[in-house]
Amino acid sequence: MRQIEVKPLTLENFKKYGSFSNMENPNGVGGGIPGMTFYPDMEVLELGTAHMASFSITQVKKALGTTIIALEQHAHCGEASMSLDGDMLVYFAPAGLTYPAVLDQVEAFLVPKNVMLTIRPGVWHCMPFVVSGEEIHILNVLPERTYANDCTMHVLKEEERIEIKL
Repeated sequence: MRQIEVKPLTLENFKKYGSFSNMENPNGVGGGIPGMTFYPDMEVLELGTAHMASFSITQVKKALGTTIIALEQHAHCGEASMSLDGDMLVYFAPAGLTYPAVLDQVEAFLVPKNVMLTIRPGVWHCMPFVVSGEEIHILNVLPERTYANDCTMHVLKEEERIEIKL
């Protein structure tokens, strides 16, 4: 099985997939009234032609390990993702690639809890992995019913699977 190393989550390393912001400790220009600060538009999610965003939770158990067994992409919209209660390992490959060629371009990142990732349309990804603890809960933001009408998924053959090394 091929292995990949985890890359540091930096704006430079992640820019071809999207962007990210630490929602727990925001920085940048904020305004408000005494005792309250509002940080507007920290992340922007491309919803395509959708008129509504849907907020979902993905629960991931540590028992799943860190082996990539599937890749998915959404051709017409982006996706936002944030772990609410623990750090997560995520993996991506650039948009514009087709399966199985995409397998050679997969990269992994360690994402601290409360960091919101916004993923560009067409970027390959799938479920995150638990770094510590027994499970994590991921907040996913997508146009409503994207899983049913804009999702291409490939479950990888045993010999195509990729192990993420911490």
